[in-house]
Amino acid sequence: MQRNIRQLLDAMSLEEKVGQLFVLAFAGRDLDYASYLVRERHIGGFYLTDDNAATPEQAKQLATQLQHQASLRPCDAPLLLAVDQEGAWGILTKYLDLGPGNLALGKADDEKLTSEVYQMFARQIGALGYNCILGPCADVNTNPDNPIIGQRSFGEQPQAVARQVCAAVEGLHQGGLLACAKHFPGHGDTAEDSHQTLPVVDKSEAELLEQDLMPFQAAVNAGVDLVMTSHIRFPQLDSDLPATLSKPILTELLKQQMGFGGIIITDSMNMWAMRRQYDPVGAALMALEAGAHLVMLSEEHYENQSTDYKAIQKATLDGVIDAVRQGRVSESLLDSRLGEVLTMRYQKLQRPSSPLIQTQDGKLSVQAARQAIRRLRENKPMPDLTTPCYFIPLADPANQERLVNSRGIGPNDPRAASSELLKSLHGKLPELIAVEFPQLQAFLTAPDQRFADKPILAVWEDYPLPGEDFDPAQGQRLTQLLQQYPDNLHLLLLGPDYPLQHFSNVQSCICTYSSRWVSAQALAEFLLTHH
Repeated sequence: MQRNIRQLLDAMSLEEKVGQLFVLAFAGRDLDYASYLVRERHIGGFYLTDDNAATPEQAKQLATQLQHQASLRPCDAPLLLAVDQEGAWGILTKYLDLGPGNLALGKADDEKLTSEVYQMFARQIGALGYNCILGPCADVNTNPDNPIIGQRSFGEQPQAVARQVCAAVEGLHQGGLLACAKHFPGHGDTAEDSHQTLPVVDKSEAELLEQDLMPFQAAVNAGVDLVMTSHIRFPQLDSDLPATLSKPILTELLKQQMGFGGIIITDSMNMWAMRRQYDPVGAALMALEAGAHLVMLSEEHYENQSTDYKAIQKATLDGVIDAVRQGRVSESLLDSRLGEVLTMRYQKLQRPSSPLIQTQDGKLSVQAARQAIRRLRENKPMPDLTTPCYFIPLADPANQERLVNSRGIGPNDPRAASSELLKSLHGKLPELIAVEFPQLQAFLTAPDQRFADKPILAVWEDYPLPGEDFDPAQGQRLTQLLQQYPDNLHLLLLGPDYPLQHFSNVQSCICTYSSRWVSAQALAEFLLTHH
C-alpha cells in the first residue's frame, strides 16, 4: 500500500495534492458545483447537511454521484463524506433515529447502550452512502454555562465521559463508519462559543491531562480514526496560537505524547473564531504545519447570503497552491500529510453500504431516553395528575423557528420538546390546562394569583444552537413564577440540569437531560406512571 501511495503522490500535480487536503461544503443541491470541486479542484471530501440532501433518497443519490466523480480521477480514493450525526445535533431527523443525545446517554451510564446507539447511527448513515460521523464529542462539561457543548457532551466527570466516548467509537466502528473525536483538546470549559469568538481556556497541561484530555486519550486508545481540532486558545500550551494552528498542541501533545496516529481534521475554518482572527490562506497553512491533515471549510451559510462563498473556497485553494510554489510551505509536508490521508481513505472507505434497517432503532432510542430520566428535587411529591394542573412552557415559541438551522448544523428538528410533551399528554390527562405564551406574558407583566389554585408543571427546554442561545429569558420567567407560587410549582427540565443550580427554591424537579422528541415522550410516560 505505502509504495503504491508513494507512486501516486509522485504522479500527482500540486493542484491535486492541495485539493485532496480540503473538506468543503456547498450550499443547497448544487450538484454541478460539487462535481466541479471533485473533478477540477480535486478535493478530498465534503461536509454534508440537510441543505444538500433533505431525504434519504436524495442523500443516496448525492453520495453515489459524488463517489462516481471521485472514481474517475487518477487519484481514485473514495471521498470522505462527513456529517454531524451526534445525537443532540443531527441530519435527516424526520427519517433517522438520534436517540436522546450524549448527555442523556452519559446519565444512563450504560456503555453497551451507548455503543448500540452509535452503531445505529453508523448503520443508518452508512446506508445513505455517507462514511464518516463527526462524533463523538469528547468534550467534558466542566463549565455548566458553556453555551455550545451542553447536551453534545456525555457529562461532567472525565472518567465517565471517557468510558462513553470509548463505547461510542467502538459502536461506530461496529457499524462500519469512521469516527471523529472532537473538539481537541476540549471545548467543555469555555463560557464562549467558538462559532462567534475565540475562547480562551487557561489550564496547565497537568490539569488538561486530568480533565479535558482523558476522553480524547480513551478515543485514541479505542482506535478513533480522526480527531477534530478546536478553535480555542490554551495559553499555557501555546502562548500565541489556538489549538487548530498550534504545533505544540497538535503534534507534540496529540501525536507524540498521546500517541494518536490517525488523521487530524480542523473544525470549520469559516467559524468566526478563525475568520475574524486569521487570513483563510494563512490559517490553512498554519494548520497543516501544526500537524493537521485535513482543512475543513464547512458552514458556508455563515456568509453565502452576503458573500460569494465559492470565491472564498477558490481563493483559499489557490492561495495554498501559490504558497507552496513560493516556498512558504514545502511540498514534502503536503506529501507527508496526504500520504496518511490517502492510506486511510483507500483502506477504510471501501465498505459497502447496508440497507437502512430501523426495526429496533426506535425501541433503542426510547430505552435510552427512559434510562436518563431523573427526579432531582423531591421536597414535594408530584401532584396527582388526574386532577387539574397548569402546563406552562417557559420558552417563547417564536424561538422554535431556530431549531432547524439553515446552515445544516444543530438540532435540525422542528418538533419542539415542550410541544411534543404536551402532545404526548393530551387526552391522557384530561384535566391538564395548557397555558399559552400570551397568557404567561400577561402574568409576567402583572404578577398575581391567577395560577395559584392548581399545581403548575413549568417546562424548561434548551437546545445546543451554534452561535446563539435558545431562550435565556426562561430564567426570569421561572423566577417570577416561583416568587408567586413557590409551593405548587413543579419544574420539568427538557435538557441539562444545569439551570437548576440557580433555583434553590425549586422543590420538585424531573430532568430528561435531552430536548429530543423521544425524551419528551419518555417524560410523558414517566409522568403518567409515577404521579
